[in-house]
Amino acid sequence: MKHLTRSSSYPRVDAPSGSPLGDGFVPDALLEEWVRTGAARKEGAVLVLSDGRRFALTDGLRILGRRNGDSDPYGFTGRVLALRSLLKRGALLSADGVRLGPVIYDVELGCIGEQLPAQVLTEPPPSPRQVLSSAPPSPR
Repeated sequence: MKHLTRSSSYPRVDAPSGSPLGDGFVPDALLEEWVRTGAARKEGAVLVLSDGRRFALTDGLRILGRRNGDSDPYGFTGRVLALRSLLKRGALLSADGVRLGPVIYDVELGCIGEQLPAQVLTEPPPSPRQVLSSAPPSPR
């Protein structure tokens, strides 16, 4: 049986070319730094970069490696996963790890950002009266 060694460095993740958030994962510490320095701002679950690009944020984590063994039966090492998907599988989460069955992984918590289309406003938003009316808005 081949013995696997565990690396202490982060696994390499290939990011799509041109993706401003790399593989889409932003660690919590980096997100806080961006907000603190003005490089980005959060509007609820949306991250707005200083250049105007917007990203929908989902709670996620990066699997760094297995803590309690040599093998990786789920093949999660190096992957970025949504917290919801792991919790649906019955995973238990702690501040620095996740347990799935007998396997415990070291993790880095953060968010997964998915770029939203640019907002183009050619008309002002409808008034509440226009929204309630079934008639189309009158031309200006």
